[in-house]
Amino acid sequence: GKWDEILAEPMYTDKDVFPATIATQHYARGVAYASKGMVPEAEAEQVLFKEALANPALAGRMMHNNFMYQDPADGPSILNVNAAILEAEIEYRRQFLAKEAGEAHDFTAAFDELRRGVDLSLNLAYNEPWGQMQPVRHILGALLFEQGHIEEAEEVYRADIDLWKDNMWGLLGLKLCLEARGDAPEELAAVTDLFNERSARADIVPAKTCFCAQDALAKSCCD
Repeated sequence: GKWDEILAEPMYTDKDVFPATIATQHYARGVAYASKGMVPEAEAEQVLFKEALANPALAGRMMHNNFMYQDPADGPSILNVNAAILEAEIEYRRQFLAKEAGEAHDFTAAFDELRRGVDLSLNLAYNEPWGQMQPVRHILGALLFEQGHIEEAEEVYRADIDLWKDNMWGLLGLKLCLEARGDAPEELAAVTDLFNERSARADIVPAKTCFCAQDALAKSCCD
């Protein structure tokens, strides 16, 4: 997550030279605030993010094969994926805090927006590395799992593993789902072995597939 480091990073200010960077910084700051439970601050960053998307200097800016931003009606772009993620992260945290406070809550809108983000990301033009560096399925799966939607989370992770063959994050998510199910010991053992192999050189072994989940760091990593 490194949320505090993101928030401490100086903002670029030249809107003519760095329009995409400025928009991306507001996106990252919004996700950081949302993940820290600071919803009003996240909402303020979302306003600035949307203002940055309206900057005429963004027109035609590319990241390899993808537009950084274009009107959604004109086709996919990286910042449109980011917009869906940011909206979902803020809405999720809003409902998460309401649930913690014993108030009425409904995660439907947050999950729907993440599903839309998955579709947007899958429709980006081919890039190496992929235009959306963090697969949206890793976010969706982690937050579905956090709210007990194990069956859909498992489907999300299996699709991710099919697309990004045996990647560490997808394997972690599938491992967690199989552990929660408790009825597939042989597959769990195989997935665990593969996850351990894929994560052997990781600097930090995560406990969830998105650091926006509240227990995303494995305790053993920081002891």
